[in-house]
Amino acid sequence: MIWAGVYYLFLLACCGYAILRGGRTEHIGAIIMIVGSLSSLAVGQLLGTPWRNVEEEIFVIDVIALCALICLTLKSDRFWPIWSTAFHLLAVTIHSAVMAAPQITPWAFATGAVFWAYPMLLALAIGSHENVAVARTGAIQPG
Repeated sequence: MIWAGVYYLFLLACCGYAILRGGRTEHIGAIIMIVGSLSSLAVGQLLGTPWRNVEEEIFVIDVIALCALICLTLKSDRFWPIWSTAFHLLAVTIHSAVMAAPQITPWAFATGAVFWAYPMLLALAIGSHENVAVARTGAIQPG
């Protein structure tokens, strides 16, 4: 339970920073990540998440978030969405691996699926910081 709290604090910090300091691309990215995380939390609370097999509802949420990140990556001129999309693709791949090999332990599944959220959020925060640096130099602000 403490790890969930750590994750949601990290989510709040990174997405809050993106909303306060980022441009349009960072705002959209933060919304994608917040909605995906809160949707997964809601489904997990409703159905429980034993991490024993693929929870189809959470898999669908992750695929929708992946599609949204891909669209953001294709429409943006920023680099961080590429990284966030790649990290989220790895999380979705973990779900696929469990579908192909159900004998994967619940610990490995949970750890693998959740781990990639941290670098994904970090990429958003770094992109937001770059946005602030560009704004300070007076250059044309992307995104």
